Amino acid sequence: MKHYRPNKRSLIVLRIAVLLLTAAIIALDIILIPIKLAVNISVITVSAVAFILVFIYLPLFFSSVKYTATETEIVKTSGVFIKFHQSVRYSSVQYTTVITTPLSQYTGLNFIVFFVYGGQLDLLFLDQHDALEILSLVQTGGVRH
Repeated sequence: MKHYRPNKRSLIVLRIAVLLLTAAIIALDIILIPIKLAVNISVITVSAVAFILVFIYLPLFFSSVKYTATETEIVKTSGVFIKFHQSVRYSSVQYTTVITTPLSQYTGLNFIVFFVYGGQLDLLFLDQHDALEILSLVQTGGVRH
């Protein structure tokens, strides 16, 4: 049994992306909205949402996600407010999709989607080495070499 956690570098990348998006929204509000009171309300609202997302929700989410690979299945545990437990047997995986981004070995933005009978299991923000290791487990049916 082996445990995998999301890559911490992807948390940093997401935080930077949220902060850049927030800055862009605030700049557009200031440029496009002529009413000063509406701009102030919008800036305060967008800033509060970004603050909660960056400093509260994302760290809680990343600390709650865990993937456990056993000999026969992979189990995903996640959830900030409501806990979710999903498991998939290697033998029931019909096909997989691997999503990587440019420089994913540095950013940790590697995703695996397992498509199974009637559903799918998403493994998010994996280290590139961990993603390849999980894929090899699925391809070999859980037998470790």
